[in-house]
Formats: sequence, structure tokens, C-alpha cells
Amino acid sequence: MRISTRLLALGATAAIAFAACGPGASPSPTGATPTATPAGSEEPTPTEAPTAKTTVACVAFDTGGLGDRNFNDLAKKGLDDAEAAGFTTHFSEAQGATDYAANITRLVDQGCTAIVTVGFLQGDATAAATELYPDLAFAQVDTAWNLCGPDFTCGNEDDTPHPANFTGLDYHIDQAAMLAGYLAAGYTKTGKIGTYGGQQFPGVTRFMDGMYAGIARYNEVHSTTVELLGWDGDSSGTFVGGDNPWNDPAKGEQLAQTLIDQGVDIVHPVAGATGNGSIKAMNDNGLWAIGVDTDQYISLGAPTNAALLTSAQKAIDVSVLDFFNQVEGGYLGGTDYAGILANDGVLLSPYHDYEDDISAELKAEIEELRGMIVSGQISVCEYLARGCD
Repeated sequence: MRISTRLLALGATAAIAFAACGPGASPSPTGATPTATPAGSEEPTPTEAPTAKTTVACVAFDTGGLGDRNFNDLAKKGLDDAEAAGFTTHFSEAQGATDYAANITRLVDQGCTAIVTVGFLQGDATAAATELYPDLAFAQVDTAWNLCGPDFTCGNEDDTPHPANFTGLDYHIDQAAMLAGYLAAGYTKTGKIGTYGGQQFPGVTRFMDGMYAGIARYNEVHSTTVELLGWDGDSSGTFVGGDNPWNDPAKGEQLAQTLIDQGVDIVHPVAGATGNGSIKAMNDNGLWAIGVDTDQYISLGAPTNAALLTSAQKAIDVSVLDFFNQVEGGYLGGTDYAGILANDGVLLSPYHDYEDDISAELKAEIEELRGMIVSGQISVCEYLARGCD
């Protein structure tokens, strides 16, 4: 079997909030004299450490690894938040695709009872693990099992029923990327925007679809002819490929320079740490970029982040932590989570340095577009060359 990432119409597992920590007394060190509280002030109320959880929460990271300032690091934040909430945690990192299955086995051997695998490419290894370990809960970032919508009865293209111990963590990032594309079309000075992906699969091309759709919508509203280089809104585009598509910043700089030479002044790279090289190149040339997965203005830091207008962001950390909390509450799997604009599973990051530079009119149009997407008045696929299939 294999896990599919085709877009779900709906479907979300419920998020479980942290249990509140009650106040407790902190003993004074032996032999110490308690300090009197000044009149008119309140003594700080200490809190107990979080209650230890029975679930052992674990993450198997994708190639590109920790430090990608992207989706691996976002999943790590979710794991760190789980540890802070009282979970025992473990993780593994993959150097290549041959590590995927072995890393899952290693985590199982460490006693993990809830395992999140990061990235579309881990689908086969994750699917096999759900069969090998039916009593353990698995989730996978950037995927969904079902093709047939919210009823979870149709199975995937192999007609395989949704495993009872699997949860897809799927993000409709094309919705947020459509907002970013509209912004780029309204901000460009040359009328040319560029994009490329690490490899061609849905978790990547959804960003590119959204960028294409946002530009197309802007052109429709304003009777302009802003172009997108690197993706045709159907199935053809520019991809890094090769043995190291996700962790080659030098290659990212080269790709950005090629786009700059073609007149592009805003680039949207969807290639992990490789894309970070493109953002650097745009900054070095006094041009602009749009980030992916996380708020890259924060994750990249100065000086590179000065190029970033915004980022098309996934709340991966939140959904990873929610999954662990659900498993602690007795959930094993059987459904998929869909992150959309309406539930803040995907979002447009703040404009940061460009807050005052982006016109109030353009901001208002972006907010209006967001509302139209959330209400269903507009969908991304309406503006793609291939239409809504």
C-alpha cells in the first residue's frame, strides 16, 4: 500500500488542549530564610511541573534534517512542546530514503508509542509500519490517506482501507500560497515572479499551485499580465531533483540568479534548505522572496530575512503536538487532519519589515481574498491551468 496526498475536501481530528497545571508550594532551601513579600505586591504563584504522560512521543525526520529552518524544524518544535508538556520523547534523522524504515524500527525499539514521520517521501515506510505495529499510533506530516473526502470510507487509489492506527497530517497550503501569490503580483516591479520545487510531489506543487492561482486572480481583478516562471499551473515546472534537492543552498543561489537574469524580482522557493540559498541571493540583490512552511523571517534571521515579504506557513508544530495529546487521550488513528485557512492550519505570515511598504489597498484585497477562500466563494483550482480535477 502507499499513502496518497491528494487534496481532502474536509476532515480534521480534534485538537486537545494542554491540561492546566495547578499551583503548588515551593519549599525554601534548607537553612534559608523566606523573603518577605513587600507590602502592596503579590507573591508569585509557582506552578507544578507537568504531569508525566504514558505516551512516548517520537518523530522520524526527513532528509534535509534538523536545522533546515523549515518543516523538519517545525516538527521538532512540536516534539519539544510535547516534552515540555510531560511526554517522554525520542527522534531520528534520515540521511537518505534508505533510512526511513530503519529509523521507524529504531524508534519502536526505544519504546515509542506515538510516532510522527515527516514528509511525503516516508509514505511507504510509514504504511508498512502501521501493519507491523498495529497497537502503535502513527501520523505522517504532509500526507492524507483518503481520496474520497470526509467520510473516510473510500480508501486510497489502491482501494486500501484507512488504517485504524494512522493519521494523515495534511495541509492545504495552496490556500495560503494563493494569498502570497496575490501579494507578490501586487508588489512586483518587473511583472515577473519565479518559483521552483525540490521534487515534484503534492506537498511541493501545492505551494506552486497557490502562487499561480494568486497571480491569476490578481491579473483578473486588475487586468494585469504578471507572469509566473517555474510552474505552469498544471504539471510542468522547475525542480531541483538529483541526490540532494533539499539541502543545497549553493544550488538555490544559482537557481535564484537564473530567475533574476530572466527579470524575476520575487522568488518563492519550495525546496527546504536549498530554498534558503535562493532567499539569500534575492537579499544580496536587493530583491524579494516569499518563504515556505514556517515564518522564515523568524527562522532565518538577519540579514537574509530582509528579503522576505511574507511566508506561506503550515502549523505543523501545533498539529504534531495535538496528535500526541490525542493519543494520550486514547486515540489511535483512523482519520486525517486537514489544515486549512479556516482552522489556522495554514496561514500567511506577518509582513514584518514590509508592513508599512505594502499598501493598505493591497492588504485589504488580500484579506478579502482570504474571506472568499474560507467561505468557499473562491477555490484555488478555479485559477489553475488544469482546472478543478
